[in-house]
Amino acid sequence: MSNLIEAVLNSEEKKLLRDFMDYLRASDHRYLLKNEIVGAYNDFCDRSEICNLKTAAPDSWDSSQLGKLIYYTQEIILEEDGLCFIIRPRLASQESYRLFEDLHWESLTKQELLDTRDRFINQFHPEEGDVFEIDFEPFYDYSPTIRDPKNIGRGVQFLNRFLSSKLFQDPDRWLETLYNFLSLHSYNGTVLLINGRIKNQRQLSNQIKQGITLVSRLPQERSYDSFRLNCKIWGLNPVGAIRRRGLRTPWKFSMN
Repeated sequence: MSNLIEAVLNSEEKKLLRDFMDYLRASDHRYLLKNEIVGAYNDFCDRSEICNLKTAAPDSWDSSQLGKLIYYTQEIILEEDGLCFIIRPRLASQESYRLFEDLHWESLTKQELLDTRDRFINQFHPEEGDVFEIDFEPFYDYSPTIRDPKNIGRGVQFLNRFLSSKLFQDPDRWLETLYNFLSLHSYNGTVLLINGRIKNQRQLSNQIKQGITLVSRLPQERSYDSFRLNCKIWGLNPVGAIRRRGLRTPWKFSMN
């Protein structure tokens, strides 16, 4: 997005950008979010007496470089010597810049952006030492990474597709991994999900298939108590509830 900033500053819209900065500084707001930025720009265009301002109007963002810049801007923080703005050029991507009064600009690192926000709420005190930080990176190095932004917010579906793909690529290895995973979950020495009747991953696969076949044939109103012993014999510890839904029968395990 630095090219877009340069495009604005190297065009006739440079004065519009300066006027918009002055307009923001004359308001009472010092921290603006997306909707506030768009609203302020709308109001700025309505009030401005500059000729041909329509070319920068927000109802046609692609018609001007400044309109595009405002469109992609998510946050603006007004500072004494300029403003800091956060741009989202695409989903799951963010860039931060500081634009000074003389209209020269610089990129901001993540830490510089966090320090700017801390200063805004008067919580920036480096003389007191390091602040508490939380790392939201994946807990495990082998966790699958979401590379397509379309999968953001759909973690369960993404993991289901990932695991299904791995199962087909190397079924023996992943069946063993699943068997070990189910075997590990216990409470006070009692395994919660499967019992000792299932000795290995092959037995696990066969018994689950047998259980799904039985449940799929039962009426939905059938009481679980009427076939819970069958599950126990197959090596599947008592489950809280089973509902028949074709091949998508949900199995919920519990200690009951």
